[in-house]
Amino acid sequence: MYWDNEGERFKNIFSQPSGSASNTRSKTPDWSREEDKFKIIFNSVPAPALLLDLDNNIEDYNDACFEYFPHPGFGDMFYGMKVPVSRVFDWLTKPLQELVSGSAPETIFTREIESARGRVVLQVRIKKILDPFENHRSTLVIMNDITTIVEAEKTIKKAHDFYLTLFEEFPAMIWRARTDGQFDYFNRAWLNFTGRSLNEEKGRGWVELLPEEDRERFTAIFERALKRMEPFEVEFRLRHRDGQYRWMLCVGRPFQDMEGRFGGLIGSCYDITERKNYEEQLAFQALHDPLTGLPNRRMLEVILPRLIQESREGKSSALFFIDLDNFKLVNDNFGHQIGDNLLIRLGKIIQKQLRSSDRLIRLGGDEFAVILDGVGRREAEIIASRLLEAVSQCSFVIPDSPDKSFNLYLSIGISMINGQEDMEIIVSRADTAMYRAKEQGGNRYVIYE
Repeated sequence: MYWDNEGERFKNIFSQPSGSASNTRSKTPDWSREEDKFKIIFNSVPAPALLLDLDNNIEDYNDACFEYFPHPGFGDMFYGMKVPVSRVFDWLTKPLQELVSGSAPETIFTREIESARGRVVLQVRIKKILDPFENHRSTLVIMNDITTIVEAEKTIKKAHDFYLTLFEEFPAMIWRARTDGQFDYFNRAWLNFTGRSLNEEKGRGWVELLPEEDRERFTAIFERALKRMEPFEVEFRLRHRDGQYRWMLCVGRPFQDMEGRFGGLIGSCYDITERKNYEEQLAFQALHDPLTGLPNRRMLEVILPRLIQESREGKSSALFFIDLDNFKLVNDNFGHQIGDNLLIRLGKIIQKQLRSSDRLIRLGGDEFAVILDGVGRREAEIIASRLLEAVSQCSFVIPDSPDKSFNLYLSIGISMINGQEDMEIIVSRADTAMYRAKEQGGNRYVIYE
């Protein structure tokens, strides 16, 4: 009976959304809470953005997405439910399937569609969100509105030497390359950005200053487009005149000379540093807890299968489930803000007692997990004792009330990873052992026997 109850409880743990930042257990997270940074970042992205699972179901979408595409499918979504991306964006289905089935980390393409803002041109970026072991966990889709850029490119595409003076006052950074691949023109916006002279930039001068990885990527894409006389898009880091590198979106298009022959490539660069920063934050938040910054339960699903496989080859590891004793009293007496601050501090205390190879994970509420990579039973017990002692000796003081303080204690359940059971059983055992520790009075650890 004990096993069945705890097994069912384990399923409930993993059915919770991974991004919950509240320290109270709830199936529906409170997105209004300030600590839910993932939602705040997600909605701050000015372009429509989607988060998809591996089956290409929409897990989340931001406000900009609804502004561009007020589809009934979005209105029907509520937390915990998923909508197939094909229901709202049928044109995304094929590129998503190609990306998921291939080895490339991302794909970028341009799509012209009807939206609530009229006919728009989108630069669609589909990016795999990878865990620390390079496994694909979810997919991020960002649709940048480049309608104005495309309109400017149509003008640039027809440019000849006679019209180059028109580009001097353009706010966009304009460049031109001849058929031999040498760059012979940069407008004022470009030179103002780099802080270099026209002669310094001409030829391949500016390309040589790109970071090596970016230089190789740009050169390969640019030379292929030049040879095939076709458009191209590429992202790279370009050094600003202040010395800092900024991410640029470079777009190039073939143009004709005065006689109607292929004259080379002409195009522009746009600063996309802010967008790149958003993407990096979103990718981080997908696998981390917004409140504590610790890995979330998705990380548990990533690491445990690897340790189980290694244990079948003779390596021993362990899983801890940790619960704070009587933490509910802290929330009830001092409020959730104090409780949240305590959880952040507690995470730091526990982290200091672990090895660099160990992983501390916040499961939600006041529950944590620790994955000990490559330890035997005796070493696992030593680490558990160290955690109990470190937390019990720490006095937590109430802000604005220095005369009020209290101590907290842990209940720790330990499940050894021996390679004979699957992940669900191992986690259920750790959870069961943790509750046995609580039933025995708390402030102790129990190893599942």
